[in-house]
Amino acid sequence: MTDNYGQTMGTPQPGVARSVSDGETTAVFTPFDVAQPIQEIDDHTLKVRHGRRHVIWPWLVLGVVAVFVAGLGGGFWFFQSHALPGVTLWGNPVMGQSQSHIAEQIDDAVGNATVSVNYEGKTAKVSLKDLGLSVDSDAIASDVVNAKRGDAWWQQYAFWVKKNVTVTPATADAADNATLNAKLGVNEVKPVDAKVQLNADGNGFEVVAGQQGEGLDAKPVAQAALTSVKTLGNEPAQAVTVALKNTEPAVTDAVANDAKTTLDALVANPVTIKVTDHQIASIDAPALAASTHIEANKNAKLGSNETRSGYVVFDATKLQQYYVDSIKPNLHTGREDREVIVNNDGDELKVIKEGHDGVTVASGADAHIGQDAVEALAQGSGSVTVEGTVDPMQTKTTKRHVVVDLSDGKVYAYENDQLIKTMNMSAGEGNVRGTGQCTGDLCTPTGDFKIWLKYQSQDMSGNLTLSDGSSSKWDVKDVGFVNYFSKSGCAIHRIVSPMSDAAIGAMNANTSHGCVGIGWDVAEWFYGWCLDGTSVHVQA
Repeated sequence: MTDNYGQTMGTPQPGVARSVSDGETTAVFTPFDVAQPIQEIDDHTLKVRHGRRHVIWPWLVLGVVAVFVAGLGGGFWFFQSHALPGVTLWGNPVMGQSQSHIAEQIDDAVGNATVSVNYEGKTAKVSLKDLGLSVDSDAIASDVVNAKRGDAWWQQYAFWVKKNVTVTPATADAADNATLNAKLGVNEVKPVDAKVQLNADGNGFEVVAGQQGEGLDAKPVAQAALTSVKTLGNEPAQAVTVALKNTEPAVTDAVANDAKTTLDALVANPVTIKVTDHQIASIDAPALAASTHIEANKNAKLGSNETRSGYVVFDATKLQQYYVDSIKPNLHTGREDREVIVNNDGDELKVIKEGHDGVTVASGADAHIGQDAVEALAQGSGSVTVEGTVDPMQTKTTKRHVVVDLSDGKVYAYENDQLIKTMNMSAGEGNVRGTGQCTGDLCTPTGDFKIWLKYQSQDMSGNLTLSDGSSSKWDVKDVGFVNYFSKSGCAIHRIVSPMSDAAIGAMNANTSHGCVGIGWDVAEWFYGWCLDGTSVHVQA
């Protein structure tokens, strides 16, 4: 064979390099037959390809499932913040709408709900704002978005399971007549709202009745506007013809009494302020009076710091100020123990010292008491907890009781079971000195009693029919320092005749109709010491 230059080339030897005329060396390789291997590879490839056609469908199914699951997940995520399928507002479809968009629709409908009002040939355009009515669109939109969320999961997303939100946009009865009367040239006699105010004792509330007025009634105008709002602006408000009549105040007596019931319940079960688990104060009647007002429109739009329970609106800012001005100054860092006088049953007879806890509130920990408290008030009960420390006060008790001993003719005064004074006495003339035994009609009764009625001075008179048929009458003026212990009329008092304690002891006789007479020199002390409710034990 020849090369490109016409030179003869020998047969190449496998694997041997040779030189060409240009001096380059060319490698020569052993030829190979590719026909058979290509056929084998092709068969193998076909076999592999043939096998893949049989296993690819599960991957297709998995892909479809993945897309379906992703769609469900996306739908689930979407409807967490949007109205669920099947939900309507006042019959209007709102499925898939966000809370903000629903609120905007309501606000637009409220703004456009203008009523044409006619009165004796005069016409005026009146809006809900003119009537003093607002609509809490955010609260209504929240109700819509949360509708059906308490249902079973499959019902929540089932479009055929319906839920129509029918909350009233505003209370038509709360409409203010003033602007309506002014626009139509009517000289209105304004109605006077009923009021709920703190009672004279400062521990509860009372209602001051409202008064009717005279003028044009705004209620039918408000109803027409609200009917338009419920169509979300799809239908205009119908015209209304009004007439002069007696008009009710927005806050009627019924509304005020309903609000009073709400406030009374909060006084009976007050929201408390605590440090850890220890109560340091409560939201009492004066606190409620300072931080609430009555809103006849239960659906009125609230301020940013307000919340409500029925007709009562709580203002967090005002409550926070009340805490700063009236509650916090009464918190003391040093503890002072409470001191009381009790009887044998533990009943409190007198408070010597109220006492207080030692309370230290952490710096800034009470900055949100107002906001936290109004949220609890709206729920009807609860507590607000702040950081700090408390040194709880203790209660020191002094127990007082009296023993009347008919056998030895003595009255004993005890404090904490220690005898502090002994007095001579003259009991019912039917009681035998030395034994105390009752041998007649005029006896001092035995048993356990409590002082239940006291007079510093009293005229005493009576008429008893005795067992032998005779009668016993008495009429004594200015009996001093009277302490009744039995409901039959027996008392411990200053003896009728001017006698000292020593003189009664020397007399050694029972002379009364059943009362216990003590000396003039000890009667006033005993009257002051023996408090209403003190335990009295009379023994033979």
